[in-house]
Amino acid sequence: MKRMHSCLLLLGLAAVGCNSTGVGNPPGVDTVSLPLIIASDPEVEPEPTDSGEQLDASNLRHAVLVFGELRFIACDTPDNDAVIDGEYAVDLAQNTVEPPLPRVALPAAGFCGIDATLAPATTPPSLAGRSMFFSGLRTDGALFLMFADMPGTLRMRPRLDRVWPTDGKHGWLWALRPRRWLLPSELDTADSTPLDGIGNVIAIDVNRHPILYQAIRARVARRSTLHIDLNDNEQLDPNERTGSAYIGQGLDTID
Repeated sequence: MKRMHSCLLLLGLAAVGCNSTGVGNPPGVDTVSLPLIIASDPEVEPEPTDSGEQLDASNLRHAVLVFGELRFIACDTPDNDAVIDGEYAVDLAQNTVEPPLPRVALPAAGFCGIDATLAPATTPPSLAGRSMFFSGLRTDGALFLMFADMPGTLRMRPRLDRVWPTDGKHGWLWALRPRRWLLPSELDTADSTPLDGIGNVIAIDVNRHPILYQAIRARVARRSTLHIDLNDNEQLDPNERTGSAYIGQGLDTID
């Protein structure tokens, strides 16, 4: 898996597209900052609730999410939330985030959640007006395509028995799994439309394929998890998938 980018800017310093609603730290107190890495995980999520079916890696073409805001929810008071504003394109097929995410300042009481709000892109022109671009191939070669301004907020919360660390010693890795957003068995029964020069296409939107559309919305966050990057290599390693390094679970709904 290719390495993800992470930014070297501290939240609260002047930076384009980044600001904080936090009250800051008293003079003379060192800021503890945290990098968040958003990455695609090729493996099924820990403790799956189904058979673990997923798309073949070679059949995934595009998996882009566009966020307009990432809010790190403080455990003590909303005044200490850390907010990253701006347009961030997360390309899970290429494992890139553009522009790179800034680091965030950790409040003393720590964070108890992350909300990432989808927003329509303004650039590049090929993505303008859309918050999601998801495409690939069915086993018979038919192209499936979802190119939509999907509204919603991905919500990451601590696992029941986990408290998120406050020392900033290691970064956090938000693992998303686009190969789990749609299942091959679901695509196999979907109607396709022949298009000249392209072949059969499964165009997924709320009108043509509402069941598939809603399934994707439900799984984008639910099949994501949060982990401590123990060796700071910006990859989800086997020892980080379970145990004390497995600290967060995405919620079922993005409404």
